[in-house]
Amino acid sequence: MKTKSPLSDVRILKSSQNRPWMFGILVDRYQEAFLRKGFHILRSHDLAEDAVQETFIKIYKYAHKFSKRKDASFRSWAYKILTNTCLSLSSRKIVESSRVQNVDFANLDTMSSISDYDDKEQVSFVKSVLVRLPTRLSRLLSLYFFEEKSYKEIAILERLSLSSVRSGLHRAKKQFKDIAIEMI
Repeated sequence: MKTKSPLSDVRILKSSQNRPWMFGILVDRYQEAFLRKGFHILRSHDLAEDAVQETFIKIYKYAHKFSKRKDASFRSWAYKILTNTCLSLSSRKIVESSRVQNVDFANLDTMSSISDYDDKEQVSFVKSVLVRLPTRLSRLLSLYFFEEKSYKEIAILERLSLSSVRSGLHRAKKQFKDIAIEMI
């Protein structure tokens, strides 16, 4: 009795275009190996998982562009996508890291305004960190940096003592720095 050989990767990829559930077979076949390769390149389990997920999305999205060639298999094509995705993700993280380094957190209390940063990306990054802060602390930083309010004006607006504003801004700046570093 002849045993049925498993479907080839190429056949599964082509079939998954009409039967998306079949793509799961490729995911099952390659996920562990992709995670190992991704970790080898990125040195981070979280980043490797992100890269592998992006890779599978790209493989599925561009399945129609794959054509089997004598010198290139599905496996080599898929690994090339994974490698490029890892490198792209790595370079994005480097850019984000430099963005955090551009904000001199040690001098946050001497800055008069966030408008000192003309770079729209910088402001966007700062705002994305602010939304992750507790509401009260985010409000204090927004009043101080975006609306350029003095400690005294903030105390009046928020009905707080001057020392509460000082300690709240100090705590907010510290949490801001911690969150910003985690985001890179």
